[in-house]
Amino acid sequence: MRIKKIRVSGFKSFCHPVNLQVKQNGITIIVGPNGCGKSNVVDAVRWVLGEQRVKHLRGSSMEDVIFSGSSFHKPSGMAEVSLTFSNPKGDTLQQFADYTEIAVTRRLYRSGESIYMINKIPVRLKDVRELFMDTGIGGTGYSIVEQGRVEEIVSAKPIDRRILIDDAAGIVKFRFKRENAEKRLDETTQNLLRVNDVLGALSEQEDGLREHVERAEKYLELQEQSGLLERQHLCLSWHQAGLNEQKVQELVQGHQQQQQDLQGEKAVVETDLERLKLEQIQLGTQVGERREQLFKTEQNIQEAENQRELEKQNLQNVSEQREGQEKELEELKQRLTEREKERADINNRSMELAARLGEMQAKLVIIEEKRAEENETLQKSTDETSVLQKRLLTVHTELTNQTNQKNFLDERLENLTERQQRLQDQQQSHKNLLQEVTLQVSDREEQMETIRLQKEELSGKLTELESSIEDQHLKLIEEEKKLEDLRYQQSTAESRIESLQQIQTHYEGFSDSVKIFMQLMQDNPETKKQLGVSGLLADFITVPADTLDIVSPVMAEVLDWVVIERAEKLPQIEIFCAEHELGQLGFVALDRPASVPKSAGTKGIPLPEILKFKKPLQEWGEKFFSRFALLKDEKKFWNEADKKWPDSPEEWLSSSGICLSNSSASMGKVQSGSLGFLQRQQQIIDVGTYVDDLQKKIKKFESELLTLREKHESLKEEQESREEESRKLEFALLSDNKELEHHQLEERRMEQTVSQLSQDTDSILEEMDLSRLKEKTAAETIISLEKERTELEEKTNQLQERIQLLQSRNDAIAEELLAHRVSLTETTEQQKNTEETESRLNREHEETSLRLEQLKTALNEGDLRLEQSRKRITEIDESFEDLLEKRSDMKRELEEDIQLHEQKNEEQTLLSQKLQERQGHLENSVSVAHQESIRLTEFRLQREQLEDQLREITEQTPEAILTEIDIDTSDHKQMGLELRSLKASLNAMGAVNLAAPEEYAALKERIDFLKSQSEDLQKAVDDLKETIKDINIESRRRFREMFDQVNENFMNVFSSLFEGGEAKLVLTESEDLLNAGVDIVAQPPGKKLQNINLLSGGEKALTAISLIFAIFLVKPSPFCLLDEVDAPLDDVNVVRFNRLITGLSYDSQFIIVTHNKKTMEIGDLLYGVTMEEPGISKTVSVEFKEAESLIA
Repeated sequence: MRIKKIRVSGFKSFCHPVNLQVKQNGITIIVGPNGCGKSNVVDAVRWVLGEQRVKHLRGSSMEDVIFSGSSFHKPSGMAEVSLTFSNPKGDTLQQFADYTEIAVTRRLYRSGESIYMINKIPVRLKDVRELFMDTGIGGTGYSIVEQGRVEEIVSAKPIDRRILIDDAAGIVKFRFKRENAEKRLDETTQNLLRVNDVLGALSEQEDGLREHVERAEKYLELQEQSGLLERQHLCLSWHQAGLNEQKVQELVQGHQQQQQDLQGEKAVVETDLERLKLEQIQLGTQVGERREQLFKTEQNIQEAENQRELEKQNLQNVSEQREGQEKELEELKQRLTEREKERADINNRSMELAARLGEMQAKLVIIEEKRAEENETLQKSTDETSVLQKRLLTVHTELTNQTNQKNFLDERLENLTERQQRLQDQQQSHKNLLQEVTLQVSDREEQMETIRLQKEELSGKLTELESSIEDQHLKLIEEEKKLEDLRYQQSTAESRIESLQQIQTHYEGFSDSVKIFMQLMQDNPETKKQLGVSGLLADFITVPADTLDIVSPVMAEVLDWVVIERAEKLPQIEIFCAEHELGQLGFVALDRPASVPKSAGTKGIPLPEILKFKKPLQEWGEKFFSRFALLKDEKKFWNEADKKWPDSPEEWLSSSGICLSNSSASMGKVQSGSLGFLQRQQQIIDVGTYVDDLQKKIKKFESELLTLREKHESLKEEQESREEESRKLEFALLSDNKELEHHQLEERRMEQTVSQLSQDTDSILEEMDLSRLKEKTAAETIISLEKERTELEEKTNQLQERIQLLQSRNDAIAEELLAHRVSLTETTEQQKNTEETESRLNREHEETSLRLEQLKTALNEGDLRLEQSRKRITEIDESFEDLLEKRSDMKRELEEDIQLHEQKNEEQTLLSQKLQERQGHLENSVSVAHQESIRLTEFRLQREQLEDQLREITEQTPEAILTEIDIDTSDHKQMGLELRSLKASLNAMGAVNLAAPEEYAALKERIDFLKSQSEDLQKAVDDLKETIKDINIESRRRFREMFDQVNENFMNVFSSLFEGGEAKLVLTESEDLLNAGVDIVAQPPGKKLQNINLLSGGEKALTAISLIFAIFLVKPSPFCLLDEVDAPLDDVNVVRFNRLITGLSYDSQFIIVTHNKKTMEIGDLLYGVTMEEPGISKTVSVEFKEAESLIA
């Protein structure tokens, strides 16, 4: 892959989109002044490749990469950078192998949202990193090198420096795989521990579930007998209910016939009543209509009166309006006469102004011609003056130059005389200094011998310290191993506690009803609080492990009881259990503590002294369990039992698990899953204690380890101090050596200086003779130029006087011309105003004439409206008498209809009374029939209920079951007694887990599944360990091969760049090659072996460049981006640096940011970064080959 294009938009100083088309096979150079944004191109490439470290992007937060605005541009809302790679060979990941180009894009919004894309498809940062893995491209790779990165490579720790070798060897992806494998190994190990814990708990539960399976089978046998007898009993009850139903049916039919007769009589009366109601409705409708007609007539009378008043008012308004219009007509006629007179005056004024304007324009033409002639004469004189002034300036300049030359030669002669004297003084002074330097050389040689002796003594002490540090380091590693073992044990124990607590949370070992109820309480805290549920009894009791088997007969019965706060909540709990169809549950209320039985005087231990109760169960538990006593002595146990059992109110427990109450005795091992809950509780406490002990040991080891580390650090500090002292002596030795060389060089330089001073004195004498000759020539030239300058100045003065005279005459003509132009402008403006006034008067005349015509038309329309109003008033007066007469007739007809309506109401009241009598008789009959129907319905419902009950327990019909029963000989009552006896036997068995067989099968299946899962997890652990081992072997092999090749290349490249010297890479000591660091040993030519940090800036840069290019020779990166790495190099080293890059450019693509002109010369394409606007970067490009062809 090669970079084809870099596109930057909104990133740092790149406000506008910028495209950089880089050379795919060659070298691209980026140049520009400081602060123009060159390095922002490097930051953009680093950023798009997934850089997350803000300090490497030269910012304080990731938002700083977005363009923050300038004086003339607002801040950008996002930053986007795209890298387009050519991919002709398809040497990339499988999913991108078919693409000839791959575009990687990163976009960041100011809101913080970040998007990565490959070929415009959104991807994860992980996908971008995988694309460039093992190519040397990335944040820790060797393809992007800044000036600060060079210093970082040289001064980095050895373990950090090895990352470069890892990247080149392709170990990075193996490191990621190993880390993922180790993470999965830890997770799988934890899962294996949890699965084994669950297996242990389920195995204990399996033993207790077998007994429940046997009880369930016996319960089902009794249930089958009870079901058969219940079917026969229900069927006989159904037959008896059918006989009773037939008798009541006959009585109901008689009452129905009587109701039909009464219904006929009632229908006749209702018909008469309905007819009368219909007549009443029609009469009421007629009364309403007459009232409505009367109302309309009165309304018409009122409207006629209103219309007559309106017409009178309209007549008055039209008369007043006509008077106003006649007055306005007279005023308009007078105004029209005045406007015609003003129009005639304005017309005369316009003609006078036009004649005057023509005269002024003719005079203006004459003045302008005269001014043109004067300007032409003035211009000729000005041109002559300009020619003379130019010559005068030339003469003046030459005169100044010659005068300066003469002055310079005078000063030069004085300086040369002084310098001759000074050289003679220096010659004597250097001879004296030469004697002093010879003495200093002798002193330095003696001082260097003393320092060498001190250094040898210090080297012996350093050897002893290194031995002590190595011993201390081995001891420290051993202690750290022990501490790591303890921490692993702690982690394993904490995982064990976590898995046990998880099992406790799910109440493993309890019945399904208990599990479901407690799960509902956990899922609904509000319901739990409302019902006052505190938990199970097992949550609040702790039993010592050594007494668990002894108290198991008691615990097995009570552990699954639900603890509630108040007994008054039991009805609500019953409704809740019924809604969720829960099985049998036991409850205890804390506000109803058990009674404390009177002691029988046994010598046993009360159970509350053995058990431990948690709040809020403490008071209730002590009272409830006080009736249990433990007798550990087996012999005394049966003796006491013979004496006081069964009269004792207490229940006795023996150490062998026997439990005696006043009515029963139980013995043998109790199998109950709920006991495992107490065992796990005790295990949690025991493991917790073990964890506490481990923490104490860890703290102790950490303290001891801290002491060892402090001692180790103290020894290292002493070693560093000694090394620092050694370095100082070495530095002093080097300094003295350099000082000695300096004095010897100074001695040779002094001898050369004395010889040179003698030669300089001879040269000065020759130069003095030449200067005197030049001075004489300059003086003669100055006299000639002075004479010419005087003549030119006289001619210039005469021409300037003539120009002033012509200029004054021209100014007078210009003033006269300006005055005529002003007058002409005023006259033109007056004529324009006159024309506008005339236009306005014409417009007002037209408007007035139009208004006169409108008023005449309005007067004619007013006369017509007056005539129409008078005519309408006459018509209204004629119709008013007819409306009054019609209203009187309507009132009389309405009173007659109201009187008839009252008579009909009396007839309706009599018929309603008769209907009520018939209705009373009918209701009595219906009531009796209803009572019989209820009885009939009860018998039918009873039969239906019996049929439903039968359908619930059998698929046979009642008729089919009757054929199997002898009705005459069967005793229905005796059958009921037998059925109750069977149900009593079933109830006496108590709570039976009918799902026990299925639960046992499911439990067995789950145990088998968990065993299989445990085996799979163990196999996964073994496979992961083997994978990690293979990764480590492959990583070591790759690292060793790459290190050897890079080391060989590093030695060759270093010697090439330095033209001599020695350098090599050294692995730091480590038990594992994968943890070894890479150190650099460098010795430039002519220098002794020393610490690399004591090298100069240029030497450090060349050393780091040697290492990077040594890696390139083994595994070239697709591209290499260098940011001012040549800044510390001098010209000679820059040439060597450029020669090396040119050789490597055949295998890799180079993009170089530089200020160095020699580096620019090796480029194939040059980009210049500028800031035409403050704060905004732009680019320009030059193709060197095209530029050369254009020049040629």
